[in-house]
Amino acid sequence: MSTRRLALSVAVGLVLADSSVVVLALPEIYRDLDTSVTGVTWVLISFNLVIALAAVPSARFARRFGPGRSAALGLAVVAGGSLACAMASGLGPLIAARSVQAVGGAIAVTAALELLPSVVGGERRATVTWAAAGATGAALGPAIGGMLTEWVSWQSIFLVQVPIAILAGIPLLGIVREEMRTELIQRELRDPGRPHVAANVALGLVSAALAAALFLVVLLLIEGWRLTPIVAALVVTTIPIFALLGSRLAREVPNQKVRATAGAILICGGLAGLGLMPKAMIIFTIPPQALVGVGLSLVLSALTETALAGRSPQTIHGGWTISARHAGVVIGLLILTPIFTSAIDTQRDDAIAAGTAALLDSELPPLLKVELGDRISRQLGGAKGRVPVVGPAFDPPPGDLADQPAVDQLRATLEDQLDRAATQAFSSSFLLAALFALLSLIPIRMARRVDL
Repeated sequence: MSTRRLALSVAVGLVLADSSVVVLALPEIYRDLDTSVTGVTWVLISFNLVIALAAVPSARFARRFGPGRSAALGLAVVAGGSLACAMASGLGPLIAARSVQAVGGAIAVTAALELLPSVVGGERRATVTWAAAGATGAALGPAIGGMLTEWVSWQSIFLVQVPIAILAGIPLLGIVREEMRTELIQRELRDPGRPHVAANVALGLVSAALAAALFLVVLLLIEGWRLTPIVAALVVTTIPIFALLGSRLAREVPNQKVRATAGAILICGGLAGLGLMPKAMIIFTIPPQALVGVGLSLVLSALTETALAGRSPQTIHGGWTISARHAGVVIGLLILTPIFTSAIDTQRDDAIAAGTAALLDSELPPLLKVELGDRISRQLGGAKGRVPVVGPAFDPPPGDLADQPAVDQLRATLEDQLDRAATQAFSSSFLLAALFALLSLIPIRMARRVDL
C-alpha cells in the first residue's frame, strides 16, 4: 500500500471512528463533568449532526479549493479540535470542540474521496477503499476508546488523535505543493445531479440502528452490568472482529442488492437478540453482536458503493452518503435516548420496591436495616436518568463482622435485581433499533433500477 493511500485511509478511518470512539468513555465523562446520560449524549449527537450538515458543502469546497489542500486543512482542524476536546473542563466546551472536530472531519473525509482515484487507480477501487476505511474506523472506535479510558483517561482518547491527524497529513504535503505551484484546481462546472435517494435513505436507517448497537450496548455493559471500560471494550470487539470477517464475505458477494439485504437482516436479527436477552450475562451479547458485525460490513459497503456508482463527481455524492449516515445516527440517538432513560427510571422504581422487600426479609438487625435502607434509598433516588448503582451504599461496610454474610447476601440480591432491571430497561430500545434496520429493506427494495 502506498504512503498516500495509507494516509488517506487513516484519515477516513480516524474521522468515522470519531463518531463512536467516545462511546465507551461516556459514563466516565458524565460522572467527571457531573451531567446526565441525556446531556452526555450530545457529545455524540453534536459531532454527528455537524458532520451531517457539513459533508456536502465540504465536498464542494474540496473541489474548488483543491482536494490536497482541503484534506490537509481538514486534518489540521481535526487535530486542533481534538486538543480542545482533551482540554475541555465542562460539557459545553466539550460539545463545542466536538463540533469543530466534525467540521474538519467532513472536509478531510470528502477531500480524501476526491484524491483516492488517482492514488489507487480508478473510481471503483477508490470507492471500495474509502468505504472499507470508514467501516473499519466506525467498528474499531468504541473498543479503542474503552481501552484508552481504562488505561489512561477519557481525555487521552482525544489527545492520541492529534498526532494521528498530523501524521496522516504529512504524506499529503506533496499534493498541496503541487496544487499551489500549478494552481490547477478543478472547478465545479458540472451539475452533480441528484443523489441516490434510496441508497442514502437506507444508509440513514441502518446507521440509526447501528447507533443502538454501539451506544446502548456500551451503556448496558458499563452502567447496567457494572463492567469496567476495558472489559466492556473486550466484549464489544466482537463487532469489529466479525465486521472484518464479514468484509471477506462481502468480496464473495458481488451483487450489491443481495449484500445490502443480507446485511440489514443480520443487523435487525442481532439487535432483536440483544433486546430479548433472557439474563444479564455477557455470553448472551456475543452472538447478537456477531450478527451486527457481519451485517455492518455487508450493508455499509453495498449501500456506499451503490450511492456512488455511475455518479459524478464522486466527491459530492460521497458527501451525501456521509451526510445520510451521520444524520441517521443523530435521529437514532434522539429517538432512543428518551425511551431508554424513561425506561431506566421505571425500572429503577421497580428495583427500589424489590430491594425494599429484600431488605425487610433479610436477617439483619432492625437498626442495621434502617441504616442500610436509608443508604440504599439515597443511592438509588439520586440516579434519575441513569442506571442505578447500589454498591456505594455498602461502603464502608455497615454493621458488625457477624452481620457481614447477611449484608453480602443482601448486596448480591440487590445487584441481581438491578442487573435484571437494567437489561429490561434497554430491551425496548434495542427492539426499536432492530425496526430501523428492518425498515431499511424498503428503500433497498425500491432501488430497482440500480443494481444494489
